[in-house]
Amino acid sequence: MKPTILTQKTVCAFLGLMMALTILWAAKAEAKVDRINEVIPMEYNLGLDEVRENAIQEFELDLSDLKELPTITIINKYGEVVAEFYGNKEEIKKKFKGSFEKALFVTASVGQEFYLER
Repeated sequence: MKPTILTQKTVCAFLGLMMALTILWAAKAEAKVDRINEVIPMEYNLGLDEVRENAIQEFELDLSDLKELPTITIINKYGEVVAEFYGNKEEIKKKFKGSFEKALFVTASVGQEFYLER
């Protein structure tokens, strides 16, 4: 009989060592989470209200540069805008009847219509 290292005792001892290391690793990770979730004392929390009040400031926006949304938009199969039309939808469809016969209606949203160019 040849003596070997892989006996029942050595395998069980190795598995026990691995379990102990796993338990230590899990406990260390749990302690780190507890340290992050610590309760902040009230004396530190009082200063936050003052910071919040000072952070909100009034300012004016100049919206005159904003462009009006197009009434009808025609896109190609790559999603690129081919044409944008502004004004009354019925008048646009009458003027550009050929373009709309070739286009497929996709969707409408908040007064805008989108067509797909074929």
